[in-house]
Amino acid sequence: MTQAEAEPSRPRGSTRQSRQRLRGTTLLSAPLFVLGLMGCSFALALGLWAVWNQGQLGPSFWVPLLLTAAIGLGGFVAAGGCFLLISEAEVCDVVGWIPVQRIKRSEIQTARVRPGPWRWFELELKDGSVRTMLGAAPTQYPSRLLAGAEDQDIANLELILGED
Repeated sequence: MTQAEAEPSRPRGSTRQSRQRLRGTTLLSAPLFVLGLMGCSFALALGLWAVWNQGQLGPSFWVPLLLTAAIGLGGFVAAGGCFLLISEAEVCDVVGWIPVQRIKRSEIQTARVRPGPWRWFELELKDGSVRTMLGAAPTQYPSRLLAGAEDQDIANLELILGED
């Protein structure tokens, strides 16, 4: 008997816990995105050079082309892997697809947004320690000056705290 047959009341394809990803450009994801942009741009420039110099395509062309394309695509993939994974039981801080810290929601006392040009979510735990979330950030400067940015920050904090 499969899992879908054992639990007919659950919709097909859903998970046991609802999970949401909270993203935002952070001080860690921005350089990874720039690395991806630079690598893919250099690979594109090499590809365009190859169009006019087809007779000179040896290993000295293919190695840098493949290497810069891999670095560029790797930068984009790593930048896309920076987020907060929020489930019913915990908040997981993920940077470059690597979980950095897991915090149980029952341990979180308050959450706030640190001011500044690179804003961060800060969680104050019941033991008094403060954890900074590196994988996602609220709306960044200057878009935080737009209408609705504060409401979006409040909605994100309520999502982290588990409030409706």
